[in-house]
Amino acid sequence: MKSILHLVLGHPYVVLLGSGLLERMGAPLLFSPVLVAAGSLAAGGQLRFDVAVWIALATCIGGDTLWYELGRKKGDSVLSMLCRISLEPDTCVRRSKIFFERGVNRTLLLSKWLPGVSHVVPAVAGLSGVERQHFFVINTAGSAIWILVLMLAGYLPVERTHVASAVAPIVFEASLVVLAANIGVKYARRRKFLKELYKSRITPEDVRRMLDSGERMVILDLRHPLDSVADPRTLPGAVRVLPDEVTSRADTLPKDEEIILYCTCPNEATSARVAQQLQKLGITRVRPLQGGFGGWKELGYPLADPTDVAWVTANLA
Repeated sequence: MKSILHLVLGHPYVVLLGSGLLERMGAPLLFSPVLVAAGSLAAGGQLRFDVAVWIALATCIGGDTLWYELGRKKGDSVLSMLCRISLEPDTCVRRSKIFFERGVNRTLLLSKWLPGVSHVVPAVAGLSGVERQHFFVINTAGSAIWILVLMLAGYLPVERTHVASAVAPIVFEASLVVLAANIGVKYARRRKFLKELYKSRITPEDVRRMLDSGERMVILDLRHPLDSVADPRTLPGAVRVLPDEVTSRADTLPKDEEIILYCTCPNEATSARVAQQLQKLGITRVRPLQGGFGGWKELGYPLADPTDVAWVTANLA
């Protein structure tokens, strides 16, 4: 362990470049502690502040531009891949799209401060049709501000203590420990989440059989409006509703019928989260659809025109 830390401290530019590229490519890392540590090392004279800023900015611009272009060309398939390598699959895409609803410029400027979302935002921007020049200018400005603030957070305190050469390596080593702990905690949470999910979901074949037999059930389409751009159709009889609206209307859901939830998230993450919330409210017959909308569509099962209303009480009577 000691030799590894010495190796890292001896090549701070390589660590900065490598961790930045990995994080922007979607690896479940936190680049923030590395930037703070880089500022501390700069205060101790172990790297140049300006060079570190340019390296970090280059990794952000390069990675973000790649995901932006892939989002424009590949759409939801790219978002699905990003979430599969994320340690927070239940929130990464949906949170990004919710932030975009609140304003493109603000989202691009502030996205780097949102762990688990920042690497998805460029792909959502591409999918949403944000112009290239607009994306590049705002995203670069937001990245530069983020980098400078974090590096100054590590630089100023150390520089003022006049013991920079001693403190800077300690800050860098502590940042590596925080980084490793963050990955471990998120990995453990994801394993627990997936384990609970696999126990409760229902297969498309079972839902098709229930529909063909006329069995009463409620099917809720939890996709975000941006998810429906490519294909606005739904499962037969499904009601379009945002996840947050489901729990607020939980008292209108029947407790003696199966409630099927589906989305476009990897691992049916949004459906699983909503199912867990409903179960806590006493609605136990609720199950995420295995494979979500994409899995149903790939099997060639029937699809219907979308229901325009957010919530149709008649369907829940």
